Amino acid sequence: MRFDVRDGAYGKAVYAAERIPAGTLIAPFTGPFLRYAETNADTYALQIGPDLYIGESGDVDDLFNHSCDPNAWVKIQGRTVELRALRDILPGEQICFDYSTIMDEDDFTMKCACGSPHCRGTIRDGRLLPDEVWNRYVALGILPDYVKESRARGSR
Repeated sequence: MRFDVRDGAYGKAVYAAERIPAGTLIAPFTGPFLRYAETNADTYALQIGPDLYIGESGDVDDLFNHSCDPNAWVKIQGRTVELRALRDILPGEQICFDYSTIMDEDDFTMKCACGSPHCRGTIRDGRLLPDEVWNRYVALGILPDYVKESRARGSR
């Protein structure tokens, strides 16, 4: 898979250099595994379980940005974590996933500036997604079990 990494309005971003069909593996996440206690506000890490994260790898997987209207999603199977195309992605299109789909932390929010007409304004825990978005993501099968379980409980 070929990518273009370019500077954008909010730092580096990854763009498709070729058409990526829906369902295609875009990139694995390859950083070190961390526990919540090993992270802080300055740690770049993706949550992949109730107390499990993948930290920075120093590779392209660190550079995929958020969008409230994503074209990719994070598939988690145990400790195997992959970014996959949610729909066909065209050359030149920025590759983004919805950070909220993997978040269940209760103590992290981030202002969203994705620019999508569907922008929610804030990136926060998946269990807090609006019902319409939640139901669409459930139908697409892109929410990990720990996020679905958190919503079913109502909170942690």
